Amino acid sequence: MSNISFARVFTSGAVLQRNKEIHIWGFADRGRTVTVEFARNKAQCKCDENGRFDVRFSPMDKGGPYTLTARDDKGGIAVSEDIMIGDVVIISGQSNMEFPMIRVKETYPWEWDNDRNEMIRTFKVTENGVFKAPLDDVETGEWISAAPDTLDDYSAVGYFTAKHMRDHEDVCVGIINLTLGGVIIEAFMSPQMLEGFDSALAEAEKFKDDEYRQKILKLNDENAERWRSNLDRDDVGLKDHYEDGKTILETGGQIALPQFFSDTELGGFVGSVWIAKKFNVPKEYAGKKAALWLGTITDYDFCYLNGEFIGTTDYCYPPRRYDIPEGLIREGENTVVVRICVEKGFGRVTPGKLYGVVFGSGVRTTDGFTEGIDGADHVIGLGGVWNYLIGAKCGAAEETVFVNWKPTALYNGMMAPLSGLSVKAFAYYQGESNCGAFRDYAELTKRFVEGIRKMWGEDIPYICVELPEFDARMEEVSYDHGMAWRGLQAAQEECVKIPGCYLVKAFGCGELNDIHPQRKEPIGKDIADIISSL
Repeated sequence: MSNISFARVFTSGAVLQRNKEIHIWGFADRGRTVTVEFARNKAQCKCDENGRFDVRFSPMDKGGPYTLTARDDKGGIAVSEDIMIGDVVIISGQSNMEFPMIRVKETYPWEWDNDRNEMIRTFKVTENGVFKAPLDDVETGEWISAAPDTLDDYSAVGYFTAKHMRDHEDVCVGIINLTLGGVIIEAFMSPQMLEGFDSALAEAEKFKDDEYRQKILKLNDENAERWRSNLDRDDVGLKDHYEDGKTILETGGQIALPQFFSDTELGGFVGSVWIAKKFNVPKEYAGKKAALWLGTITDYDFCYLNGEFIGTTDYCYPPRRYDIPEGLIREGENTVVVRICVEKGFGRVTPGKLYGVVFGSGVRTTDGFTEGIDGADHVIGLGGVWNYLIGAKCGAAEETVFVNWKPTALYNGMMAPLSGLSVKAFAYYQGESNCGAFRDYAELTKRFVEGIRKMWGEDIPYICVELPEFDARMEEVSYDHGMAWRGLQAAQEECVKIPGCYLVKAFGCGELNDIHPQRKEPIGKDIADIISSL
């Protein structure tokens, strides 16, 4: 039986770059002759010894939809429908580029009011770290049009880039998303790009060993499970049902929130702490559906209202916005309880965030520090004095070794399989995880850009997004009181010395109390403006 398929990036719904040579490839049995038809054009080739076929078509102007068909000489056939010719942009980097639209739903709620837009499409490659050699094809990915039921998972920067590119010209825009939160730039680089960075290459070499890699992954899981299960086992609040708030309010100490725990008697505390607060609800809002806004919390939390569980967040970064079911809020006195689990002694309820019960919908606002909401029917503030009780104290959680962050991992597993694809530009937003070694970043960026261009065989325009303003204390890690953050920004500014490289200055889009600012549209617009000027 004949086996034939296109590379995943050419499956149905794909966007191909206009006005550049169209390079199509795929896979069949080695030695087979494959004929590819596209938009009334035809090309033929033999599969190489690895079973790969490559064909090229002359540049085309914007248009579509077209059908892409491949047939081999044994009757095998592969068909991709709804192929568009437009502009293709690769976006890459760490969490601020990966940052999904669901996290900005309160900031840009009107984006979900639009109908399906077949002229904005994205192809997300799921994280996949590989160390031994580049993959022949990405293991995951499909083309998805922008629509109310798909928009949650879109990269916010990617979506707004596409939206504003379309403001410049009515053309289909395809965003290829190669991102992973927390990753260092070296993870996207090949061994050749990293020549001379011996420690990075040695680290990559260690993870080529399957047994070593699996041991690390297993240890990560075991450490996390053991720490959390031991904490739950010892937590008196779980045993004595602190979730109703009664014990906390009657016997607990007092703490002013929001603030860093390090500024209180909980400084350095590791374990679980339960906090509780009463609030009063006017008669006209009793029983109505609402949302509980709790800013960001380090590290993870479980939230209860009037003794009922209403939500949990598994790590520190996402905004806590828990829907309150209709009928749960009562007239008069209500009680909110939060169980906060602190893994490494850097507990906090982040200052400057909105802490309150929000009735009705509204639009999130910020001046770069203080969070608010406009247009809601009613907001009951929860800032001020809370009561608290310790649930359990314990030792710090073990550090997690993020295997897919290691040098060369994402180059092999995500980037190299797409090399040669014709694109309009490459946009990169990353650097937070390289702050500790900011002095190397300009050189790494130069090598990265040169490596990408060599892989793609052309001088692809490279757009770097500079890190926005941020108070380094919010991370409570080694940012050297902000010097490392500023050093990384300075290194990013060096990239404009590389021919064909552009810098998006994100100052004014940041939030001092959030490493993941939600004001992503201005960044997408600036990227789009650069691309449309090329």
